[in-house]
Amino acid sequence: MKVYFNGSCNICNAEISHYKKKTCDINYVDISKDRDEHINHLSKKDLFRRMHVYHQGRLISGSESFLILWDTMPRWKYLSSFLKLPIFKQLWKIAYETMALLLYYKNKSKI
Repeated sequence: MKVYFNGSCNICNAEISHYKKKTCDINYVDISKDRDEHINHLSKKDLFRRMHVYHQGRLISGSESFLILWDTMPRWKYLSSFLKLPIFKQLWKIAYETMALLLYYKNKSKI
């Protein structure tokens, strides 16, 4: 699994740093420094606007990417299962998209 995140965003970087301590078989890629073939087709805005996970041959973006990542982490797996329930999944998606948009515009000058 590969996780693509914006390392120039302080909040994003802090969260990923926390996850790095909890996971071992995941490759974290700071997109402000590195890119690879799995994300080259994305526009700069699409790339920096959301977190992305490459898992089982698919690129997953946004709120769903967190659920995939959390499924690999024992203590976070419960939150992932809860947020996959239909009503909570929609609320999670709205919350994620709102926060991601705010962080994108906050950090736009750094990218």
